Amino acid sequence: MNCLLCQASNPAPFKVDKNPQRSYFHCAVCDLIFMNPAERLGPQDEKRRYDQHQNEGSSGYQAFLEPLVKYIDDHFKTSGHVANSLTTLDFGCGPTAFLSQLLSYRGYRTSHYDLYYFPDQSALRSTYNFVTSTEVWEHLFNPKQEIEKILRLVKPGGLVGVMTSAHRGEATFHDWHYRRDPSHVVFYSEKSMNWIASTYKLKVLKAQSPYWVLQKI
Repeated sequence: MNCLLCQASNPAPFKVDKNPQRSYFHCAVCDLIFMNPAERLGPQDEKRRYDQHQNEGSSGYQAFLEPLVKYIDDHFKTSGHVANSLTTLDFGCGPTAFLSQLLSYRGYRTSHYDLYYFPDQSALRSTYNFVTSTEVWEHLFNPKQEIEKILRLVKPGGLVGVMTSAHRGEATFHDWHYRRDPSHVVFYSEKSMNWIASTYKLKVLKAQSPYWVLQKI
């Protein structure tokens, strides 16, 4: 077994005995923690789990997204860009593409893609001034390949806005609410995000879990 992110050999296995009981691996190189692939949900159960999410479009969910949206909005305004001159992709947008709607209201030219809800891949044949991926990276079965795919969609100098909660090591992982969702299969730390930035020549602009903004150099 190799690490799903950095491909280092022999990540350390460990078990969580508290409910829900599951097996994981922890990489010493990039600090990624990932669920034993044999224990993942199948596609139908995974989709059923996503269908249970009812918060999209609520005022609470909008407030949850707002720090990421504001940071990106402020970044481009400060650099002298006008919203309607910029293109954005929401990668893993969910059933309502709600973040795309928020960005569209601000004047950005938006596109969206989701494996289950908006599977048309035509949006993946363009490049964008920024790509958002909110509450997505923890679901990736193949994080290396999917992150590389996302980065190919970003223009030089463009931004990647990510929302995913950072783990704080194995000691607190067992009781961490975030790992209890059966569709959450991979967990990053600040070290993991810095590894991604260093490996793929990105500049970390914001690192305040669960909000991460990376710039493609």
